[in-house]
Amino acid sequence: MTGRSSRETSGKHTIQLLIHGDNDRQALEEFLDERYDVIADDTLQPADCYLAGEQMVPTYRDALREHKKETHPTFTPVLLIQQDGSRGTVPLPSEQNGDGPPLIDEVVSAPVDRTTLFRRVGNLLARREQSVELSERYADVQSRFQRLFESTNDAIFVVAPAGDEITECNPAACDLVGYSCDELLTVSPMEIIHADDRERFRSFLQQVQEAGQGSTDDLTCRTKEGETRQLEVSAATLEDSDQSSVILSARDVTDRKAYARELELKSQAMDEAPVGITITDPDREDNPMIYVNEGFEALTGYSESEALGRNCRFLQGEATRDEPVAEMRTAIEKDEPVSVELRNYRKDGSQFWSRVSIAPVRDDAGTVENYVGFQENVSERKEREMDLQLFKKAVENAGHAVFITDSEGTIEYVNPKFESRSGYTREEAVGRTPRIIKSGKQDEEFYDRMWQTILSGEQWNANLINQRKSGELYHVAQTISPMANDDGEITHFVTIESDVTNRRLRKQQLDVLNRVLRHNLKNGMNVIQGRAQLLRESLGDDESQAHVRTIERRADALESLSDKAGTVRSLFENEFAAETATDVTALVSDIVSTFSEEYSTASFDLDNSDPLYVRADSRLELAVKELLDNAVVHNDQPEPEVTVTTRPSKEKQSAEWIDIEIADNGPGIPAKELETIEQGEETPLRHGTGLGLWIVYWTVSLYGGEVTFVDNSPRGTAVVLSLPRVSTDSSVRATPAENH
Repeated sequence: MTGRSSRETSGKHTIQLLIHGDNDRQALEEFLDERYDVIADDTLQPADCYLAGEQMVPTYRDALREHKKETHPTFTPVLLIQQDGSRGTVPLPSEQNGDGPPLIDEVVSAPVDRTTLFRRVGNLLARREQSVELSERYADVQSRFQRLFESTNDAIFVVAPAGDEITECNPAACDLVGYSCDELLTVSPMEIIHADDRERFRSFLQQVQEAGQGSTDDLTCRTKEGETRQLEVSAATLEDSDQSSVILSARDVTDRKAYARELELKSQAMDEAPVGITITDPDREDNPMIYVNEGFEALTGYSESEALGRNCRFLQGEATRDEPVAEMRTAIEKDEPVSVELRNYRKDGSQFWSRVSIAPVRDDAGTVENYVGFQENVSERKEREMDLQLFKKAVENAGHAVFITDSEGTIEYVNPKFESRSGYTREEAVGRTPRIIKSGKQDEEFYDRMWQTILSGEQWNANLINQRKSGELYHVAQTISPMANDDGEITHFVTIESDVTNRRLRKQQLDVLNRVLRHNLKNGMNVIQGRAQLLRESLGDDESQAHVRTIERRADALESLSDKAGTVRSLFENEFAAETATDVTALVSDIVSTFSEEYSTASFDLDNSDPLYVRADSRLELAVKELLDNAVVHNDQPEPEVTVTTRPSKEKQSAEWIDIEIADNGPGIPAKELETIEQGEETPLRHGTGLGLWIVYWTVSLYGGEVTFVDNSPRGTAVVLSLPRVSTDSSVRATPAENH
């Protein structure tokens, strides 16, 4: 039977009445109710005291005895009410025998008066309160001991007096030998002691029994897995008798003993080490050296006799920096280890870079007894590092973009110029491949040749088009150099790129202008001269007029060509401000309106959206006008039809790019003309017939944009100008273009 008595919740003691007869039970209940919580239930309930009539004891005897055992050592009193003239069928406390607490604790004769009953019950409950307090103290002590027993890091074994049985163990003991607690309680202590140490262990247990305590650090145990562990053991008997259980406290000192052996070996190694080793004594004035090895003598040029008794600072000199010296001094003041690199001086005055490591050596109490120092000559490495730092500083400040990849092409380093030119930060680029700046303008054959070249150990040089993070295109002259290790294996590639976008555009201008002025104007002049000669030879008035008209048309064409050459010149006279923005919706609308008035026979379809801003200035008007002029003037249809559309890009990211598309129903742009523009260069065998498309190409390239030609079947051509988009809150706005 378990449960909490009502005293724990109500504050009163509880008394259960086990009385035969309703009248007697009711009388007692009324009698006791003013002081106690009275339980009048036929089933035995948890209570602080039981009042039992003599007739009811046989009925509740077993339940009461079991309940008193369960609550022991807490005193649970039973007061017997015995009728006068009773034959004594219930044993009194003095008459009870057997294990456990007595069944009856007090007897009162009936009829019982109020004073006697209250006094007897009060005495019994007072004894109960005392037992509760003692039980709680005992339980607390037991709990604390158990927690200590279970939480200590030392392995605890309780061994039977005969030494042949383990009767108790803690978790640390299980961890030490690898057995569970249940397994340890079934094995003999001898089974976990190494066979070579069993006789020594028996002798040790006997000494502990005789002396009451003992200790040893010369025992070895074997774990369940067969591993050998060396133990330091303290023991004591649990009782003052010849045959008492023994409590053993075992500590694993395997690592400590191994460390001692290791220290012995290290001492030998110190004497023969190829680095300088010193030991100092901080208890002596100025912490002088008391030991130096041969490596120190070889490194510094000072003999042992010249070094002992001096502080290591005598190796410092004019070129020794203050910072590492201060760092060592601070670490020594705080009893902390430290490693620094500094310039020292040999006996002959020559300098060398030394990596100095100092560590405190402590005793068992944690007090610093000595300092051990190591000096390693790192002059060669330091010189390489300084050269590397110089090289890195030069690369960081170089005017060319530089990036380094591993042999697989993964970027490991980029310099600031690469970041500013590509738009990718160092964090964004490192760990990725150069594909992040790939524009798609080079075919796979180009990259196959590149890899074949650099993997063969040769340097690669090429001109190519890259693409910034924003999508803008730029031209570079690229050099890739393989880097190999001492075994000749290629480990890295160094790429240097110079931006030749402007240079390339200038070259295109010169090539085209040279071709136009040398070829087109020469041919035009030949026509003029021929017609002029015919004019002179002609006698018919009508024919003369025809020739004159031809001369005029050609002269007009040459004048137009000259004007466009001037336009090209003005196009590149001023640098482009990257923060400038233009509303292409308004720009295109104004241009279309002007063309509609000028060319009344042509029809224009304008598909505009909300205001769209691009990174461009008023020179963009040149490109748009040139395309509209080409769509109308060179259209062979009776009614030229031109559609102009401005919209977020379809091919590129719409949030970052804007397209201006101009489509017509004319004869289309000649294939050779398109090929020349798309290839971006002219050759003696392939060139355009005019400046118009070049003006468009150069203008859009100025803004980092792209020109795309789309087949507008069954007739005509569609030209798409893709330009970088900017936000509508740009502080700078382009003004309408003046006459160019």
